[in-house]
Amino acid sequence: MGLKVKQAILKVRQMLCLGEAVHYGSISKAAEKNAMKQSNFSVQIKQLEEESGERLIIRLPHGIKLTEAGEKLYALVCDLENVLNKTSDLNLKVFHISGAIRLWTSDGLGIGYLSDCLSDFYLKYPGVNVEILCSLEMPKADQFDMAIVYSEPVGNAFKIIDKFDLAFSLYASKEYLFRFGYPKSLKDIQENHRICNRINYTSVWREWENIIRGAKQVSATTNSSAMLLQLIKNGIGIGLLPQGTADKETDLIRLGKIKLKLHHKFWIVVRKEVKDVDKITALVRFIEEASQKLAG
Repeated sequence: MGLKVKQAILKVRQMLCLGEAVHYGSISKAAEKNAMKQSNFSVQIKQLEEESGERLIIRLPHGIKLTEAGEKLYALVCDLENVLNKTSDLNLKVFHISGAIRLWTSDGLGIGYLSDCLSDFYLKYPGVNVEILCSLEMPKADQFDMAIVYSEPVGNAFKIIDKFDLAFSLYASKEYLFRFGYPKSLKDIQENHRICNRINYTSVWREWENIIRGAKQVSATTNSSAMLLQLIKNGIGIGLLPQGTADKETDLIRLGKIKLKLHHKFWIVVRKEVKDVDKITALVRFIEEASQKLAG
């Protein structure tokens, strides 16, 4: 019996490694995110291929691709992960937490931060419906239960839960870099490259304002984070994006050789009347835990 359990544990480990490689689109990135050596991570997938007698992945210059056999096995990996997610918290109280939460945030934080935090929350608390309100201006306090905001709220209506930093870096699409080359410096970007800009960035960071002011070609300007992301993905130009979002885009390259990394503070707040409600405290706790991974 002990040998069967040991073999099962090894097989689960191998399958989860395959799942992580597919999730991140890269063995090296999957290994990094799971605090493993790339060589050890690759061995897990290789052993899975040997045991299945099939080639499961094809290594490409910028990632991996599943073979037909790999796609079939990946379907089983998804089933396995679903079971593990359901059993990750044996506290039955989570199944009794239900209802709607009205959560307000800006377009930028909604896309660059919040969406990443919520994916696992829905799995853990299936009875909770989070109504996400995104707008440029914060609504009245009675129109939402909690908020994630770029400016510290004032007044007695809110309780500040925590404060974090969101990291931003420069990104370009693979297509853009193929056509125009990899920039050598910030000055090179200003003089020889196209830039995509979000309007409010120049009021947030003086350094970015100086870059835009000295740029010879700002190809596109928008007030939407979603549009900015799409413009950069489409190869219109180089732009500043939150790392938590952009690093998941397989078509985007972080310009790590360019020494520019900016941070933006944000706050998690709740209305004082609802701060002790189970569904609110569950979401607050979950977002705080996710913030340790996604922010900074």
